[in-house]
Amino acid sequence: MKKALKIFGSFILLLILVLVGTGFYFYQTDPMIKAMVNNDESRLYYYPVKEMDSMDDLQYSETVLTVEDSLDIYTYYFPSATIEPKGNIFLLHGAGGNVSKYKSLIIPLVENGYGVYAVDWRGYGKSGGRPNYKGVLKDTEAGFKDFLSRTRADSLKTIVYGLSLGGQLAVKITRDNQTKVDALVLDGSIQSAQQMAIDYAPMDFLKEKTRDHPGNFNQDYVALEDIRAIKDIPKLIIHSKVDRDVSFKQGQNLFEAAKEPKEFWETDTKHIMTLREYPEETIQKIEDLLSANLQSQY
Repeated sequence: MKKALKIFGSFILLLILVLVGTGFYFYQTDPMIKAMVNNDESRLYYYPVKEMDSMDDLQYSETVLTVEDSLDIYTYYFPSATIEPKGNIFLLHGAGGNVSKYKSLIIPLVENGYGVYAVDWRGYGKSGGRPNYKGVLKDTEAGFKDFLSRTRADSLKTIVYGLSLGGQLAVKITRDNQTKVDALVLDGSIQSAQQMAIDYAPMDFLKEKTRDHPGNFNQDYVALEDIRAIKDIPKLIIHSKVDRDVSFKQGQNLFEAAKEPKEFWETDTKHIMTLREYPEETIQKIEDLLSANLQSQY
């Protein structure tokens, strides 16, 4: 009996060592697990690329903005390619890459009459620093201020357009500038940083950790809450039913929380590829949004 207990004890000890060793291995080799355990938001949500793709086939101007007195971020303005522009778009890209990586999404907009202003947050492209939750908001606010100064002289409508992670910032900027925004478009937007961590957590204990501790995710701005405060601005919420990066439910939740006027467009593309796969339909829906804004003024 003692021998059996000894063998069983040795087996349990070996099992514990294997589990601990496996957990340590994944902690060291899986950036997502390590970031969740350490609440490292810079690695958990942001995937910047420094190398810029060529944008020589597009007309654009580059501006350097100084944020927090020492940090330089780069912004890009792509003017409308049509004789009679239709509107100005403040574009916030997703968590990966940099502005140049979204060129295929910018082209349909400029070719159809929209000037596009895009921000590379800190750490992205030529911008200095390292991305973090509060920092990218400061960069976005600085970019939006410059965007307004650049477009103030014309009478064109302003559209804030957020992609994926940029969607949460688009909602925040729109909430804080409701008299200056005429329409809001979200494609594959997240509802909150916390929900993304829950969805991506590879283990149940990590899901519970993120669910039970919202304070670990810098709840200064949460799209699901901020969108409730946007009143009369027309909203187009786009989400693909086959999105593998941001769950379809997050798009549905944002739509349900939003006030009228609003529209939900269910697509079947890869993550945030609506402008590339359905350019004509997207442009028409943007124009419908602006028409809805005009009607709401009368």
